[in-house]
Amino acid sequence: MNLHWIDWLILGTILLLLILFTVHSRQYVRSVADFIAANRVGRRFLLSIATGFGGAISLIAIWEMTYSRGFPPQWWTIMSMPVGLLLALTGFIFYRFRQTRCLTMAQFFEIRYSRRFRYFSAILCWISGALNYGIFPLITARFVIYFFGLPENAFCIGDFEVSSLSLVMLIYLGIALYIACAGGQVAIMITDFLQGFMMLGIFVVLMVFFLYKYGWNDLMTGLHFAPEGQSMINPFKTSDVADFDVWYFLIGIFNMIYNRGSWQGSSGYQAAAKTPHEMKIGNAISSWRMFVSNVCFLIIPLSAYAILHNSLLEPALSDKVNTAVANLPEYLQTQMAVPIFLAEVLPIGLTGLVAVIILACAISCDDTYLHSWGTILVQDVILPIRNKPITPSKHMLLLRLSIVGVALFGFTFSLFVNYLQESLGVNFLIYMYFAITGSIYLGGAGAVIIGGLYWKKGTSFGAWCAMIVGTIISFGGVVIEQCWNRGVSNFLLSIFPNWEFLQNNLETPPFNGQWVFMTAMAASCILYVVASLLGPRENYDMDKLLHRGKYHIESDTAHGDSETNEKSAKFSFSKLIGITDEFTKKDRILYWATFWWSMGWWIIFVIGTIICLIRDIPDKAWEIFWFIQIWMMVIIGVACTIWIAKGGIKDLLAMFKDLKDMPRDMTDDGIVK
Repeated sequence: MNLHWIDWLILGTILLLLILFTVHSRQYVRSVADFIAANRVGRRFLLSIATGFGGAISLIAIWEMTYSRGFPPQWWTIMSMPVGLLLALTGFIFYRFRQTRCLTMAQFFEIRYSRRFRYFSAILCWISGALNYGIFPLITARFVIYFFGLPENAFCIGDFEVSSLSLVMLIYLGIALYIACAGGQVAIMITDFLQGFMMLGIFVVLMVFFLYKYGWNDLMTGLHFAPEGQSMINPFKTSDVADFDVWYFLIGIFNMIYNRGSWQGSSGYQAAAKTPHEMKIGNAISSWRMFVSNVCFLIIPLSAYAILHNSLLEPALSDKVNTAVANLPEYLQTQMAVPIFLAEVLPIGLTGLVAVIILACAISCDDTYLHSWGTILVQDVILPIRNKPITPSKHMLLLRLSIVGVALFGFTFSLFVNYLQESLGVNFLIYMYFAITGSIYLGGAGAVIIGGLYWKKGTSFGAWCAMIVGTIISFGGVVIEQCWNRGVSNFLLSIFPNWEFLQNNLETPPFNGQWVFMTAMAASCILYVVASLLGPRENYDMDKLLHRGKYHIESDTAHGDSETNEKSAKFSFSKLIGITDEFTKKDRILYWATFWWSMGWWIIFVIGTIICLIRDIPDKAWEIFWFIQIWMMVIIGVACTIWIAKGGIKDLLAMFKDLKDMPRDMTDDGIVK
């Protein structure tokens, strides 16, 4: 095994703390709203930390991408910063959804459109989400096995062998399941905060370790071993990287807007904010929280690439890791290169801290997903179809049983996929699988959500048309693309062997997944508008939906009814970026700092791109640019970590007090009466 007893002690202590905090949280769960949305008491710093860094599967995907692409993707993502900035600062989708006081997105669909549309959209959403989650336990367990250095079989009972894969999935899923069932969203927010709080500190330690251990010059030397046309340093020397053109990023920007708030993997957090304003500020704080983790996400895989491709730096380490990676099945080599490198390079103590990160990311993501998909199945499918009153105790029991069912599905489905890979040699790509499963719901969801929250003329007929067409185009196109890559072209060539046009054009599909998704999104938007205008027409009462004006609920606003005030206010740039009368002086400082930080980098991107299109910029200049950016993020990131951690502890204590003292509304259960 790769872990020393000190590493196991660190890991065991953290897992024990998670269980103890979960036990403590149970006393605060007294109603359905507590279980589903922590009774809407989440404050800004708590929300920004507890919403997590993504699961272990996301960590693997980020390391895998950075290990193979290097710095260039970081440059192109700056192009979308103004869009992401405005979405975060204005609270697009999330602010208005919180105003509806709905516990799930499908509840909003029933209020805004119809109960039948709630059934349809919820079933699509749940199937998409459950299938998407189905491989999380598998990928996470593999990560743990190769990093921890666990044997293929954990132990034997007679002639029956218990694989490490099954045992790891059982243990970590059991912890995530206990958190989600014992305290619902209350326990999830508390334990996710604890894990996020620890990870902020661990990321600082790892960042210092790697920047100290491997000098910048050694790192850059290793990155120069990349093939021609696949530069790891210069974003304008990546001509041989497939599907990496400007349209890829432009479509990604449109998707960022279109599907804002569509994916329901963290639906509990979308309804958990104390006020819409707190959610908006929490989104702004989140952008500052990610500095330290982003540096680690870059430096760790790039260090691995440099060492494994430049054998002169650490030849013994390079040979050992490259040999271990080469002995893996082909479908695991790129995914497990960085974990195996980490297991070999980290000293005692730091290995335990990285093990904490792996399991913390896995548990915090899985308990959120288990809670979300279990809740959606009950709230938006079972109870609306049942259409009979249910007591709060039976309601929460049903929610817990549903969560257990999602966990059992994930465990079983992961074993099934692992069997396919081992016995049939199926090459399994994470992002391909995510694209197929996500497209079941996301193709049409964005148009329905945006139209329902922001356009009073949107109708149920328009929603049906948009959702159906978006799903058919998106899901169908992705499936056709994958089938094409796996034999359709060869089948057609076998039928028409002498057709020169087919021979010249069938090596790749005539479209890629990004353009299919763009077509689905555009078609859904157009159909939603056209069908709403041509079908039965009515103006929906948006004030009633968003609890404005005479429908205003005082507890949902920090300093007054902001949207009412916005109607009478004159236009200003401050209003454009989301600053309203609710904002305190500190809120305004935070918003303006966030705005100018993001816009500053975007201006650098525009100027840099123009210069690079006119003349060639040497790699040495790019090395200096990345050096400056990394160290700016390090310095600011450490300061932000201290600031956010302090605010998060304060918000956590405030949440305990709110949940202890506040009265419960037992009719607040997500069922539309």
